Amino acid sequence: MIFPSSPSTTASESGIAINSAGTNSPINVSFQKALGSLPSILNPLLDEIIAVYEPQYEEVEGVFIDPDIDIKINYNSVRVYAEEIRDQSGYMSLIEEILDCIDNETPKAKNKFLWAINKKYKDCKKKLFIEMNIDTSDKAAVREAICANADKIITDVSKDIIKHSVGHINSTIELIEAAQELIVCYGFINCQILEKPE
Repeated sequence: MIFPSSPSTTASESGIAINSAGTNSPINVSFQKALGSLPSILNPLLDEIIAVYEPQYEEVEGVFIDPDIDIKINYNSVRVYAEEIRDQSGYMSLIEEILDCIDNETPKAKNKFLWAINKKYKDCKKKLFIEMNIDTSDKAAVREAICANADKIITDVSKDIIKHSVGHINSTIELIEAAQELIVCYGFINCQILEKPE
């Protein structure tokens, strides 16, 4: 498997290099050497997330939809995370391979993982609606609230999804954050975070 890399950006040790060059100085995370270490942290992290949410898991019928990434970004008015999601979408096969391995040993683990991400999204969304006093029967108000707070919702899900799962994982903060970003991107692409385009 070949991953894209930035020739002008290097990372020291097992760190993550930051490239802030270019138009409007966007900050892009370049995984470099961290890529080789990500599977070693993703595997136990995904296992832990599945284990944490196992008691609450409720099987949902239907196939997970993967719409065009840009369509979903625009539909939900994602701004701050838009480029990051586009950039990291190329690394999703890494999570897929690890989830497939876990799923082979523990049937339905992949569905449980996606369900856990979606549950965390719904929890964050409910909290937002309470804070904003949104009438959830008012579909227009609901959509407006989600679009106005899409990046905040992604941030909240990102923080919450691994909160109870990293205690037993021995790794650097940078590597945990890189894995966290991939997990959230995976949830977004698989329509478990934010709304499916209509």
